[in-house]
Amino acid sequence: MPDFEHSVPQLILEVSDEESGFLGYVVIDCILSGPAIGGVRMRDGLTLDEVAGLAREMTLKFAYLNIPRGGAKAGVIWRPSLSDEDRAMIFTAFGKNLGPILTKGIYGPGEDMGTSSMDIYHMKRGAGININRPTSNTGRSGFYTALTVFTSAEKLADSLGLKLSDMRVAVEGLGKVGMSVAELFSDAGIKIIGISTIKGGIYNPDGIDIRRLMELKKEAGDEALNLYPDAEAITKESLLALDADILIPCAGPYTITKENVSQIKAKMVVPGANLSATAEAESLMFERGIHYIPGFVSNCGGVLFYAVSAHGFWGGNVERVMKNGFGRNVSYLIESSRNKHISLSQRAKEIAESNLKRLKQMTGIEQKDRLQQLQTQRQKPEKSIDSILWRFYKLSLKVRASFLLRSFATTYTEDKISMEAIPWGDL
Repeated sequence: MPDFEHSVPQLILEVSDEESGFLGYVVIDCILSGPAIGGVRMRDGLTLDEVAGLAREMTLKFAYLNIPRGGAKAGVIWRPSLSDEDRAMIFTAFGKNLGPILTKGIYGPGEDMGTSSMDIYHMKRGAGININRPTSNTGRSGFYTALTVFTSAEKLADSLGLKLSDMRVAVEGLGKVGMSVAELFSDAGIKIIGISTIKGGIYNPDGIDIRRLMELKKEAGDEALNLYPDAEAITKESLLALDADILIPCAGPYTITKENVSQIKAKMVVPGANLSATAEAESLMFERGIHYIPGFVSNCGGVLFYAVSAHGFWGGNVERVMKNGFGRNVSYLIESSRNKHISLSQRAKEIAESNLKRLKQMTGIEQKDRLQQLQTQRQKPEKSIDSILWRFYKLSLKVRASFLLRSFATTYTEDKISMEAIPWGDL
C-alpha cells in the first residue's frame, strides 16, 4: 500500500450526491503554481488509499520532470452495466459536487483508467465550465505514455549491453496504454509473447500478431483474448511467470507484491501503469537483480507530451523532442543509480524530491497558503525563456529561415528535458 510517511495529501474529499449516492474521491497531494493535475479513473474495487497513492505518484511525475505542478487524482466508484446516459449522469453529478475546486482552478482533471474524454466533458459541464464537446473518445495520451515506456526499455537494454530487438515482452493489461505499448514494441520488430487482461491471458513463445489482436479487440473488447486462435490460454496471474525478458505492467495498482515477485523471470520491469509494485516488491526486485524503473518515470509520457505540445511543438517533432530529450534523461538516471549503488526507484525518488523542494521554494508561497490563494484568484502563466524558445519554433514554421530556428528551438528543448532529471545540486 502507499507510504505516506513523508507526504500527507493536502486535500482529501469524499464526493456524494443526493440522487446518485456515494460517487468517489478526490485527493490533491500538492499544490504549486496553477492547478494540481491528475486523471479521473473508474474501476471496480477503487479505494481511497489507491487514489491518494496515485495523487502522490503524479506529484513525483511532475517533480521528476521539473514541471511546477502539483499532483492530484480522482476516482469514481465503478458501476456495472452503465448506459451512456447513466454514465453522463454520474460524471455530471461528480463534477457538480466538485464545482468550487474545478472552476477556481484548484484541480485539473483528465482521462485515466476506465474513463474517456466524454466523461471529463460531462464532469466539467457539471461544474459549470463551458467547454466544447469532444469529437472523439480516445486521445493520444496513451500513445505518448507508451513512447516513454518504450524509450525507458530501450535505454535500460542499452545500459545492460542487450539488443532490444532480441528481447521478448509480456504486457499486463490491454487498455489505452497497454494497446499502444504492444503496438509500439511490435512495430519495432520486438516479439510480444504474452498479454493479459481482466478476462485472462494468452501466450505464444513465437510471438503474438498484435495487429490481428487489435482488430479482434475492436470487435470484442477484453474478450478478444478468448477469440485469438494462435496462442495458449493462461491465467492473468501467470503472466508474471512467463519466460520474458521485459515485463510491462499496464493494469491496475499493486499487481506486483512480495507474494508474487519471486515468480518474475524478466530482467526488466518497465511499468505503463502507476503504482505497479508495492514498496516491498520494489526492494525485492532490486535484491534479485531485476531492473525496475518506477512508473512515475517510465510512464510520464502523457505529462511530457502536454508540456511540450502546449508550447507549440506538434506532429513528429513532439515525438523527436520527447524521445531524444527523455532518452538522455533516463540514461542519466541509470548511470547515477549505478554510481550510487542504489535502485532506480530510490534514485528517481531522490531526484523528484530534490526538484520538488526547489519548486516549492520558487513558488514563494507555502503549500498551506496556496489552496487559499487559488480559491480567490486564478494563477496567471509566467513567461520564461522556455516559452520564448517554443515561440521561435512556431515562428520557424512560417519563415524562410525555418531550419535554423527550428533546429535551435528543438535542440534547446531536448537538452532541457534531458537535464530535468539532474537535481540542481548535481550540476
